[in-house]
Amino acid sequence: MAPTKTVPPGRGLRAGLLLALLLGAAGCSSAPPPPPRLSPPLPDAPLDLTRFTAKPCDLMTHDQLVMFFVNNQGTAAPAAGKTACTWIPHDTKALTYIASVDTASGGLEALYRRRATVPGFAPVFVHSYPGIHRDDRDGQCTVETGVADDTLLNVTVAATDPKLDAYSDPCYEADRFAGIMIAYQANRAP
Repeated sequence: MAPTKTVPPGRGLRAGLLLALLLGAAGCSSAPPPPPRLSPPLPDAPLDLTRFTAKPCDLMTHDQLVMFFVNNQGTAAPAAGKTACTWIPHDTKALTYIASVDTASGGLEALYRRRATVPGFAPVFVHSYPGIHRDDRDGQCTVETGVADDTLLNVTVAATDPKLDAYSDPCYEADRFAGIMIAYQANRAP
């Protein structure tokens, strides 16, 4: 017969209470895991475009704008809660480029989370940065490109003349315009 072990009174109860306390504390302190990321990851070099939220016309140089037949530095005006810059080429009044920097809506991930409510939502990459096309229809397209976790570069192209290439493929033109901005700002980054 095996010897019996005597446990002093209350010792088993204390061990059980201690175990319950530790398990309870562990359950209270762990936060639920964050939801999985829906948007593609950003490049390792996010762009800080916050200085352009109030001055989006400074996103491109005169030499870059000339490639789009734009001779002036653009006109800034409030639009949808932010400041947007509008450029009109000198050779036609039937085409406009509009750009703004959005630091308030939650970035690209927020767009992906509400993608069911974004008209024409279509994933795209612009100069290696993930983004989306929206409002894609004859003569108009908006590309919203994630350049940092909380920052979007928004570019809209609107063409009213069906003879213009930008009328039949406005997203190509929006991507090209945004790509020049991103490449320039990426090269300026420290």
